[in-house]
Amino acid sequence: MNKKAAQFAATLFCVVIGVAAADDAAAVGRGLYVGGYVGQGSKDAPRDFYELFNTDIQTFAFFTATEQTTSFDDSDMAFGIVIGYRLTPHLAIEGGYNNFGQVNYRSRASGNFPLEAGTANVGIDIETTGFTVALLGVLPLSRDWELYARAGALFANNKLSIEFTAQGQQFIPPSGNRFAASDSQSTTGVHAGLGLGRRFFEIYDLRLEYQRAFDAGDDAVGGKGDLDAVLLGLIVTF
Repeated sequence: MNKKAAQFAATLFCVVIGVAAADDAAAVGRGLYVGGYVGQGSKDAPRDFYELFNTDIQTFAFFTATEQTTSFDDSDMAFGIVIGYRLTPHLAIEGGYNNFGQVNYRSRASGNFPLEAGTANVGIDIETTGFTVALLGVLPLSRDWELYARAGALFANNKLSIEFTAQGQQFIPPSGNRFAASDSQSTTGVHAGLGLGRRFFEIYDLRLEYQRAFDAGDDAVGGKGDLDAVLLGLIVTF
C-alpha cells in the first residue's frame, strides 16, 4: 500500500467512525440486507506495459511490423453483489463480490516474417474481480435519504489473457499461427467509497455510489493502478 492510499484510508476510516457516532432519530433500524450494483468502471492502467508486451510478442514470433494500428480501452461495465448487516442506525458491515471490468489492448499489424510478408494481431485483456469487506458509516439526511462512507479491503484476482494470430504462406512462428495464454495473481488493497441512498416502500434502498480500489493489480499482470467505479445499486432489507 503506498503512502497516498494509506493516508486516504486513515482519513476515510475516521469519517466512517465519526458518521457512525452521530445521533439522528430519523435513522432506520438494524437488519440484514442484500443487493446488487451495476455501473461503469475504469482503471488507471499504464499503457506502456501493453505496448512493450505487444512488442515482445511480435519479437518472439519473428515479426517486424511496418504498419500498425493499436487501441486501448481502460473502462468497462462494472457490477457486484453485496450482503450486509446494519449493526446500529449509523453503522453497518458489508461483504460482497465485485467485477470491475476489463482493460483491453488491441494491435493490428502488417509487416514481415523472415521469409515473407504477413500480419500479426495481438489482444491483451486484464480483468479485476474480487471479494470486499467494509465498514459503513451512515448519516441520515431525512426519513428517506442518507449519506454513507465505506472503508475496507478488496481481495482481488487479476487475470491476464493474451491472444495472438498470425497469417503467412510459408513461415510459421514458434507459437504457431495462433495461441492463447492466461495468468492470474491475487492482491489485497484498500477499497473505499462514498454514496447517497434513497429508501422507499420501507425495505428498499436505491444507492448511487462512487468506489475506489487503490493500487489494484500486480506488476506481473498488467501493472498497478487505481480502480474507479460509479455504481447504481438496489438494496433489500429483511
